[in-house]
Amino acid sequence: MSLSNEPGPQPVNLIPDDKARKHGRLGLTPSWEHIPWWGIIIIIVGIIVGYSTLTNTYYQDALYFIFDLPWNRDVVKKLDADDIGENGEWSYTFGRPLAQGTYILYGEYFDEADELIGQSVTYEVVVPEGVEPGESEPLTPADAGTKIILDTSTPTIVDIAPAGTAEIQIIDDFIGQPLRIAKRIWLANGVILTIKVTILSFALALVLGLVFGIMRVSSGSPDLRIGLRRRLLIGLPIIALLLIWQTEWRQPIQAVTVVIAVEAIMFLAPALPYTIATLYVEIVRGVPMLVIILYMGFAVTPTVRDASGGAVNLRGLPAAVIGLGFGYGAYLAEVFRAGIQSISHGQMEAARSLGMNYYQAMRFVILPQAVRLIMPPLGNDFIAMLKDSSLVSVIAMPEVLQQGRLWISRNFRAFEGFNSVMMVYLVMTLLLSLLVRSIERRAQLPGED
Repeated sequence: MSLSNEPGPQPVNLIPDDKARKHGRLGLTPSWEHIPWWGIIIIIVGIIVGYSTLTNTYYQDALYFIFDLPWNRDVVKKLDADDIGENGEWSYTFGRPLAQGTYILYGEYFDEADELIGQSVTYEVVVPEGVEPGESEPLTPADAGTKIILDTSTPTIVDIAPAGTAEIQIIDDFIGQPLRIAKRIWLANGVILTIKVTILSFALALVLGLVFGIMRVSSGSPDLRIGLRRRLLIGLPIIALLLIWQTEWRQPIQAVTVVIAVEAIMFLAPALPYTIATLYVEIVRGVPMLVIILYMGFAVTPTVRDASGGAVNLRGLPAAVIGLGFGYGAYLAEVFRAGIQSISHGQMEAARSLGMNYYQAMRFVILPQAVRLIMPPLGNDFIAMLKDSSLVSVIAMPEVLQQGRLWISRNFRAFEGFNSVMMVYLVMTLLLSLLVRSIERRAQLPGED
């Protein structure tokens, strides 16, 4: 392509790109010398910001706290200055029995400025199988350096803290134990909790979206006369089971009410799927996500707990997952509905003509094509749910935003704290965007642009 001598913007000289062509693009990309000036500025600013962030101790500490590091140890207990004797002597007896296994235990000493000033001796102990909790001789510094087999699951460790110690943190270090590290990662707050809530909530939303999406494409005004006798007969054993289960319903008035209610439901059964799905979609989409999460955390959870006598407690992760999944299920239901209705009706007719029933045709013919078409909006909703997972902080879930707020409350550095939160979300959403684009390219049919 030759450049024109006329003034004005010149066409970009495109060169073949075999790598781009393999990824489904046209195979023509602008050469590096044609990067716009603003793109160069963004790259330079990004490098400067990244370098200054990673070299700033406040950002490092904030990110460390948001990721809930380290993942190879736990703080068992924190002792303050009142627990330290005049000469620095201290002791700690484990209140919770240790499970069978090997443990590396020690204490870390911090001063008034919360700076690490030393570490106690390290105790490597083994809790045999079947050991019961109980009192025993405390482990002294003379026992350090050797593997100690305990005769109790609640040992006592002692040491002498250096001068200026204001806090002692008892550490359970399990480096080199991959199963305990994996469990610690699964239970970690911050980034791990955000990812876990997003994945579990999206899985729930996919199930709800698929079910209610299929219900939304059913007929809203079917002929209720078709199969009426069979439905009314099916209602009779349901009535009998209800009367057997609830003896107080056997009174004449209550029994008549049960009969009328059950038979009315069976009479309207063909129209119920569309009606219920429409009510769910319209109501849930009309309520802000924050209100749904608050309602789940502070209204539904206490009610379920009280009704079950404490046997069912949805507090914490279950409430967050159910709230987000229930809210996004309404949006995904419309995505599935649009994908199903975009498939030609002739596909269903052809499947039925081959002898398939409605559910077989939906499973083997309609849904596979619809899922391929709705892959981009599903990916966008997954990224949106990742960002909306920050809303579960209102029910005290220690995800990324809540961890950032906790760090700010301890250090009074709002600028670094919220900047760290934004950077973490930005990195996660960019990585997810690349993953979604890769999945979209692989899902494309040959010949699609």
